[in-house]
Amino acid sequence: MIKLQYKLILKLGLLIFCNSLVAQNKPQLEIVQADSTWSKEIISFPIDWAPDLTLDGFEELRFSPKWDEPESPQFWTLVLSWKVNTQNALSLEEIQFNLAHYFDGLMKPNHWATEFAEPKVTLQLKETKNEITHYIGHMDFFDGFHTGKPISTYFNATQWFCKASQSTIVVFLISSQEKTHPIWEELNTIVPIHTACPK
Repeated sequence: MIKLQYKLILKLGLLIFCNSLVAQNKPQLEIVQADSTWSKEIISFPIDWAPDLTLDGFEELRFSPKWDEPESPQFWTLVLSWKVNTQNALSLEEIQFNLAHYFDGLMKPNHWATEFAEPKVTLQLKETKNEITHYIGHMDFFDGFHTGKPISTYFNATQWFCKASQSTIVVFLISSQEKTHPIWEELNTIVPIHTACPK
């Protein structure tokens, strides 16, 4: 009886130890740090509803508290972050392509309309410094979530590429408000917890 109890205790201890190791080695599915009032969602790539995407990894979404309220200044204000496996930094064209096809797939289907314009993404290089690339952009798309109408959004994007880990982080700060609006002061405080290169 004592031997049986000892075996059970030993097996339980081994199981707890193994689970602890797995938890420690499991990739941390978070990219940015935001206020706790900003809700969070994790989506793995590839995505079945956006089959044209060329990304492999995951994304983290952080939504401002009133991002879904059309009358709020926070309407369509969110942070969209990608952590993806890449051999090289994503080109401007790749970022633009994937962002457009992401929102195209995101809005199909919807209960507002079956035919609407495809998303139009304009992305411009701002600067590259120390392997960090900054972009500014504008995106028009059909809002199939809240209004059933076309909407214009503005964004700043930053890309970090790490050759050693073969990974890239891209963070998009997005809002329907123009860059002069105070909401951008809060958006600009949201930064990655970790860079693409582990220290």
